[in-house]
Amino acid sequence: MKSKIVFIISSLVLFSCGPSRFVEPLEKGESAISASLGGPLANIPGVATIPLPFTSIGYGRGITPNITAYGSWYSTAAVFGVAQFDAGATIRMIEGPKQKHGVSISPAFNTALDFYSNNFKVWPKFDANYYWRYNNRQEVQDDLLTKGGKPKANLLYAGIGTWFELDGTRAHDVKQSTRIVPMLNIGHDLNWKKWTFKSEFKLIAPFSSNQDIVVDYVSLTGERGATGLYFGFVRRF
Repeated sequence: MKSKIVFIISSLVLFSCGPSRFVEPLEKGESAISASLGGPLANIPGVATIPLPFTSIGYGRGITPNITAYGSWYSTAAVFGVAQFDAGATIRMIEGPKQKHGVSISPAFNTALDFYSNNFKVWPKFDANYYWRYNNRQEVQDDLLTKGGKPKANLLYAGIGTWFELDGTRAHDVKQSTRIVPMLNIGHDLNWKKWTFKSEFKLIAPFSSNQDIVVDYVSLTGERGATGLYFGFVRRF
């Protein structure tokens, strides 16, 4: 039983990132709750090659038209004795003509407390995304006033993210050789008036070896990194 717990906790800590929280900021004063499922692909003995079923629950609020603050709780980690949270902000830096495209950044941090070993860690994070809004429903002003808001467009985005490892050593006092963990992502937001269905494909740590670790990760880059798949819903109010 103890070996199974070690296996699961190792899976949660290594490559345990989630999808992009808010690529485009919410409206000022608007709130949203989110739920996501997914993780890096791994070979599970006797089962199949599947995304590890990490789950997270989050909340975001529009502080200004260009800034959204958010926080998330990793619910799967909690089941196995790891209290893991992240918090940050999405900031719109550039917006193109007619709001068709833009660039946002998301400085944030992720924390994890392992109750089995009483070990606490913090990882600063930084994401940058380019997004393109399409299929913006053509509605006249009278329709917008009747329906209570502006039309929603779907969102296609791509970006790069980075985790920073602050500790100089890892498990068993081994020297930490990887201090910066890059990630590449492509995603899509399918939007309705109040709901969003998110899907995201991610290359996690594509320059770091995935050999001789607890989890048998699967990656498009072969023996380096992992390939992640994520799905989720967002409800705005």
